[in-house]
Amino acid sequence: MALLLIGFAGGFRRSELSSFDLRDLSFSAEGLVLFVGRSKADQQQHGAEIGIEAVPGFPLCALTALRRWPDARGEAPGALFCPLDRGGNSVEGADGRLLPADPATIARLAKRAIGRTGVEAGEFSAHSLRAGMMTAADLLGIPREKAMEHGRWKSYSAARIHRRHSSLWTGDFTGRLLRDG
Repeated sequence: MALLLIGFAGGFRRSELSSFDLRDLSFSAEGLVLFVGRSKADQQQHGAEIGIEAVPGFPLCALTALRRWPDARGEAPGALFCPLDRGGNSVEGADGRLLPADPATIARLAKRAIGRTGVEAGEFSAHSLRAGMMTAADLLGIPREKAMEHGRWKSYSAARIHRRHSSLWTGDFTGRLLRDG
């Protein structure tokens, strides 16, 4: 659950979720800071810090879920999101560091979670976490520039693709235009 909530709240790609190391996170008074060291959109690997605010008392608070994750993950160094074996134990490499979750596994987890809601999961993927963040921001009226900064989109055209046409249907614009105009 923590992986999916962090993925949505941060607008992360599955490769970014897979690459997070325990060293990449820190907590502040406002919430969580995650350092994205490498990304598809950051070819020079300058990195970026992404803040995810705490939403105390909200059942889908990404920080609450992440704070519970060490109970399953353990305290070993290594990947933030690691695979668990059939016994529920985190998987370590030969060096004792936890291995990262495979991006394909993250995609399967996203599909499984979506399927549990009763929605046909075939149309969705781990990329839906990223698109969902942009779509939700758009529906809430968050300025596109702010959502682009948070999700690390460099161009309007790329951000627009992830928007899933959400704002096209808000405000009953054409209905009001034709009916009341």
